[in-house]
Amino acid sequence: MEHDMDALLIGQAWELKLIDNVADSIRRSKWLDGDQKIAILQLSYEYSGLFAQVLAHRLTQTGEPMPIEPVDIPYKNEFEVVIHPDKMDQYHKLIVLDSGCLTGGNFTRIRSQLYNYGYRPQDLIFVCLACSTESFFTPDHCPLYFDGRASMVHFWWECKTTKFD
Repeated sequence: MEHDMDALLIGQAWELKLIDNVADSIRRSKWLDGDQKIAILQLSYEYSGLFAQVLAHRLTQTGEPMPIEPVDIPYKNEFEVVIHPDKMDQYHKLIVLDSGCLTGGNFTRIRSQLYNYGYRPQDLIFVCLACSTESFFTPDHCPLYFDGRASMVHFWWECKTTKFD
């Protein structure tokens, strides 16, 4: 039986605090240490743009923002996700980023592709701002978990869309 879900609204100030939390968590993990060939692989760019941009600046080690490589993620299997290996060849490590993790499907599919391209588990970290407790994938860095059976995350900048209906 379907029921209306409550909206978990993430406001502007809260979103920036969540991004800072992810940046601090990554720094504390020492994962960035010693390697300058790191990029952000940004999933769902129509939802994760602000997160990627702020994180790219917060985690800089060179005085320049980290490179961001966007990946178009389909709604309801519109198309196959393609990451072009030639774009990834220049990076030793990737921060795989998505604003939210609802089921874990996007991260799982992308992780599989990246392993097929030759990345090792220790070369990748997966980050999001909010993750459903219903997700079968657990991100490496995520400051907010919510009950995905009762609520759906919404960001302050989001317009109403029918893409998920």
